[in-house]
Amino acid sequence: MSSVDQLLRSMVQAEVERAMAPLAAALQEQGDVLARFAAAFGAPLRRGPGRPRKLSLAAPPARRGAVKVKAARGDQRLCAIIGCKRPARAKGYCAAHYQKYRMLNQTGRLPADWVEDAKPQSVKNMPLPRGRAGAKALAEARKKRG
Repeated sequence: MSSVDQLLRSMVQAEVERAMAPLAAALQEQGDVLARFAAAFGAPLRRGPGRPRKLSLAAPPARRGAVKVKAARGDQRLCAIIGCKRPARAKGYCAAHYQKYRMLNQTGRLPADWVEDAKPQSVKNMPLPRGRAGAKALAEARKKRG
């Protein structure tokens, strides 16, 4: 009985290996591509005895004498809104306050101190009304515009 069992197992194993051969070749090819990618960016494949290949895409360790990008940028300005700690992106405002600037400008509710290219930390923040009060403020602004 065991000889029939061994024969059947060997036939199944051979069939599975034949069916899996293209997949194994494709995986090997992808592994080679990833290894070249890792080598190009300085992230070596960590390999040891009995361990599978692992790809580390973490940033390579900083070299001695390397200058950090943020430290090299001396032109970073803070947002124009007093108390906002985010860097300025457009017209002197951070991304969030620039969106607020655009919305206030489009609806005709832009305060006089909200100017383009305002100096950092020089503009007082303006809380916007929400809900019914906000809808009422928008309606009043539309009436004023025309």
